[in-house]
This record gives sequence, C-alpha cells and structure tokens, in this order.
Amino acid sequence: MRRQANPLPRLALIYLLVLAVMHGIVGAVTATDSTAVHDLTIRLVPEKSELEGLDQIRILRSENGPVHLVLSPRARIQSVRIDGHDHPYTFNRGRLTVNPDHSESTLNVDLSLQYTCRFDDPAPVRPVNTDNPGYGVSGTISASGTFLLSGAGWYPRVADARQSFLLTVDGPDKTVAVTAGRRLGIDHQGARTVSRWQIDNPLEGLSLSAGPYVVEKRTLNGLTAATYFFPANQVLAPRYLEASLRHLKRYNDLFGAYPFDEFAVAENFFPTGYGFPGYTLMGGRVLRLPFIPETSLPHEIVHSWWGNGVLVDVASGNWCEGLASYTADYLIKEQTSSHAAADYRRQALRNYATLVSPTTDFPLSRFRSRTDPATKAVGYDKSAMVFHMLRKEVGEAAFWAALRDLYGQFRFKHASWKNLQERFEKQTGRSLDSFFRQWVYRQGAPQIRLENVRLVEGSQGYRTVGRLVQDTPLYDVTLELALDTDEGPVGQSIRLSDRLTEFEITSPTRPRSLTADPDHHLFRRLSPEEMPPTVNTMRGSTSVVMVIADRLGQRGDAIALHFSEAMGWDNVRMVQEADFIAAQAEAVNLLFIGLPGQPEVLGLFPRDLALAPKAFDAGGQHFDGSGDVLFAVARHPEHPGKNVALLHTLSTEAADQAALKIPHYGRYSYLAFSDGQNRVKGTWEINASPVMVRLNPDPPNNQGAPP
Repeated sequence: MRRQANPLPRLALIYLLVLAVMHGIVGAVTATDSTAVHDLTIRLVPEKSELEGLDQIRILRSENGPVHLVLSPRARIQSVRIDGHDHPYTFNRGRLTVNPDHSESTLNVDLSLQYTCRFDDPAPVRPVNTDNPGYGVSGTISASGTFLLSGAGWYPRVADARQSFLLTVDGPDKTVAVTAGRRLGIDHQGARTVSRWQIDNPLEGLSLSAGPYVVEKRTLNGLTAATYFFPANQVLAPRYLEASLRHLKRYNDLFGAYPFDEFAVAENFFPTGYGFPGYTLMGGRVLRLPFIPETSLPHEIVHSWWGNGVLVDVASGNWCEGLASYTADYLIKEQTSSHAAADYRRQALRNYATLVSPTTDFPLSRFRSRTDPATKAVGYDKSAMVFHMLRKEVGEAAFWAALRDLYGQFRFKHASWKNLQERFEKQTGRSLDSFFRQWVYRQGAPQIRLENVRLVEGSQGYRTVGRLVQDTPLYDVTLELALDTDEGPVGQSIRLSDRLTEFEITSPTRPRSLTADPDHHLFRRLSPEEMPPTVNTMRGSTSVVMVIADRLGQRGDAIALHFSEAMGWDNVRMVQEADFIAAQAEAVNLLFIGLPGQPEVLGLFPRDLALAPKAFDAGGQHFDGSGDVLFAVARHPEHPGKNVALLHTLSTEAADQAALKIPHYGRYSYLAFSDGQNRVKGTWEINASPVMVRLNPDPPNNQGAPP
C-alpha cells in the first residue's frame, strides 16, 4: 500500500473520540494517563508474507515530552508525520520515538505512521508436540491465512496509553479478517475484500486472523454468536452457533452481562486453541472433533469474563486459567453427575503428582502461562482445585456472589490474586489470609496418610479410631473421612493443622473400610501407591530409557525419535535391545519401542495384554492389522517406584500416527489404535493406598494401607 498519509479527518476524529468517551476509553486525564485513538489500515500481501500499514493516531497526552510507540523490530518505516508534515524519529529494536514540537500549545498529537513488515513464522501443519499451544508462532502471513498475535508487533502501540481502533483490513479476494470488537462490514471490491472493525473496549493487545471465511451469525436472548469457517468446515456452523449461544447465556446469567458485542468462533489454518476478546481461534481439525462444542468451546467462552473481561495482573500470578477451568470444564462435569465431578478432581490430583516434581513445582503466584505439562498441571489443575476448595470454604452463595462482584468491579481492569481475596472476604465478612497464603503464595501440596487405624466393637456399635499423619510442611485443611458400611457411608469432617491428628468415628454396623478424602475434594500430593501408571507417568519422568527392539531394524530409531518428540522429552537415552542389560534399569523408567524378543521382558507387562510379534489383545479386543498400535504402561514388578512401557506397532506409519495422539490420553494406562483412531483405552485399578484401610474383623488392621 502506497498512499499519502493525510491528517486524521476531523469528522472521523470526532466520531472516534465520542465512541471512546462512551466506552470509557477516554476519561478524566490524570498525570499518568494518555489515550491513543487509531484509524488503522492494513493491506495484506500474502505472496510476500507482508503487510503494509497506515496508522493515523490522535494521542491525548497528560504532559509534554516524547511519544514512544512499540512496533515489530522487523518493520520498515516509510514515513512519520505530525499534523501532515514529515517529522524526525528514531526506531531501534522495536521502539519508535517521536518528539513533538514543544512550542505547541496543545498536548494532543495527530501522528501518522506508514510502514511495511514481514511475518513469516513457519506454521505447523501437523505438530508433533502440543505442549506449547502457540508452537512458537507469533505472526505469519501466507496464502493459507493470516495469524498475527498482539505480541508480534503488527500495529503501532502507543506506550503507556489506552487504545481504541477503527481497523480496516484490505486482503485478497474472499479474504475476511476477524479481530476483537464490532464488525462494521465486509466489502468485496474487485479482486480485494475489505473488512472493517471498531474496537472500543480497552484491551491488553489486538490480534488478527484472516482467511477465506464464510461468515454466519445468529442472535438469541440479546446475545450474538458468529462463525468464521473455511468453506470445507462451513457445515459445522449451525452446531457451533447453537452451542455458543447456550454457553453464553449460562455464563451471562451466572456472572453478569457479556462484555463484548458478539462471540465468534474462527478457524485457523494450523492447530491452535486461543481465546481472544470476543472470539476464539481453533484449528480446522480441532473444530471437527465432535466433543469440542461441549468441552473446549465453553472454556474459551468463559474467558470472555475471566481474562478478557476481567484482565489479569500477570505480575502477581495468572489466576484466570484456573478459574476458567473450574467454571467451565469442571462445572460441566459437576452438572453431568457427582461421579464425573469426582473423576475430574481425582485426575487433577493425578496430573499434578505425575507431571510436577518438587524441583519443577512453583506457587500459583508465579504462574504466567502454560508452556509444558508441569506449568499446565499447576496453573490449570491446581488452580482449579484451589477455587473448588475456596467454594467449599466460603459456601455456595458467597462464592458465586464474590465472582459476580469481581466481574462488576474489575470489568476491563486488571485484577490480582489479592483483589480476588478481597472480593471473597467482602462476601464472607472474615479474613481468608491463611487460605490464600498457603494455596496461592506457597508451592506444593499436603501429603497425608492414615496410621494406627483399628476397629473397636461396643454395645452401641463400632468405633473406628486412628490418626491422620501430615508430612511437613504442614497445611491447615479440612479432610473428609468415610466409613463403608452395609447401611451406606458414614462420614466425618476432620480439621488438620498439626502433624498428628487423632480421630474417632462411630457407626451402628461393622464398617468394611475407612477412606480419607474419598471424593478428592482436597488438593494434595498423591502417593505413588494411589496412582496407576499412565501416559502422564511416563511424560513426567526425567529418567526414561528407550529400548529399541531388534525386530524393528533401522525403522526403530526413527520411530523412537518421533515418539520422543511427541512426548516432549529432551535428551532421552536410547539403546538397542541387543545392548540392553536389565540389571542397569533399576533407577530408570523403561520404554520398549517395538515388541522385544527376550521372553523375560514380556513378563514385565500385565497378563491382561496378550502380546505377539504381529498381533496383540487389549481391552478384550484382538488387533492384527498393519495400522494397529498398542501403548501400555505398567509398574515394574521388580523395581518399586519405577515403570515399564511398551509401544507395540505393526507398521512405521501406524506408529507415527499414534505418536501424535498418545500424549493427549495422559490419564490412561493402555491405549490401542487402528489407523490413527483410538479403539481401546483403560486405566489399571488401584488396590492399595495410604489413605484407605480395610477394616478386617479379626485381628484389627493397624496398617496405613491394605495388605
């Protein structure tokens, strides 16, 4: 784009300023406030992976001095003008500085900036590892589509100023742009398509996507949903529109009025899962998965309230991922059944125990974003459990009232964990300092076990007595104890704050067993005995040795490397089966790539799996096709605390397909795939636990775990 950078037209300026005042962008200007009103035009040039930008900005300042703008370091500045006249500037490492004439009587600056910039980050088509949801891509413009995160620096951002925009995106024919805000229109002008957007709400940053979108929109109950799908996926639009409106209404009723003009589901040309103000961006393959409208979609929608409505004070910790997980993912399970909710809580505890070691742990106040399985287990799973415990601590009415208050008080403002604490304290009328101090500002989790449990029979029934032992560092928590009897469970709540806590529970009939925290309401670090070996067990291991079966020949190394990348392992040791010595495996977790030929190795795996060189049985099904793959994890029968896993593939192609999917089944112990589709999945049962005791009638059971 090569057009003259004229001063911002007067009528357009007045229109923008009126809108900014209406939406709270421009308020009373204080000594530290400034406001930037942008009239931004972007021309996309996919064949060059470039954009051409013209930004005409009215800057309302509180004091004289230089104006600083942030733009991609890769940008090439063509002109900088103030009041229509060329003006000197400096541009260094992405920071553009302009010093207006100090003799001017006004603090307002009309600045025009013309530039070009190349964005060509390689976008993955079928990424092997998905731990980082962005795959390191911040900006790319290609014939397949445009993806520009706010951090890519694709538009000039005035430093330390509140921003509003009129955005015009000029793209090739049928290239429609989507961003935050309100869409003003889409015009087809010859071989070009022009999309216009108005962005009034204060934002952390502005992202942009563009592609050959077919747009559909639907309004119901004052809420509007839209879809921006590629033609091949347009058939999915009705389902996503219906689901979006349903989820929007639920959260609108629960938290307060939806903060944006509409919510859009937009398709990306590579697999992503982003939530932006007013829209979510998902890859086409993800959109086609049948469960997404009831799982990932509500999670992204609820971010309209938490993260995009109420902004996160990241310096004090990112609380919004945990709250979004709890009020979307968990709440859906809770509304499904109590069993589904308990399973969600148990899996959150297992994720933390298997993926987060004491050396990789950190407090929630230090969580910024998900970058690997450990950060996800803390920032999403632990955080969601903290909100669950907070709900039980303050009660139903106070919990939901506090969230509505948080949204009302901090809409389009930054909120910290401290601000959240204050909202909950306001509703309860009491201090929650000890709760937040131990769960938000301290890393780790309590470790608890039963000891010296015995059953005493009396004339009025039975007394179960014993003690709960808490390892240091100590936590102040409430724990549920439950007896299993013929007449149903008998429960009692116990407050723990010391290392040893005695208890006594009475029951009219003889109990069969006692369990502490039977429904997993407490966030704690599970013991190894409580966790079945799973995919996540192997993913979280730092001591994996891959043994490549001789029968795979030269194919084995390639399969092992691809699988290692999919699991997110760095520097995993690989050995050939001929060089493997079992005695050297005492301190590591073993993964066999291909079925080993040594009979003694086959004996390491459960008998539930029938293994043969060209076939296997799993989950009661027989597999013998070239596209079949088995992945299984089991406890090493000879080395306590260690595991042994097997990737049994009947072809190289099948192994590559399965490798992309296995990490997504982290909770399971064994998986069977046919031509890349999961056919069988299951988890081994747990028969021993330090928080469960079988109460044998004679003699009394004084152990901390069943025999």
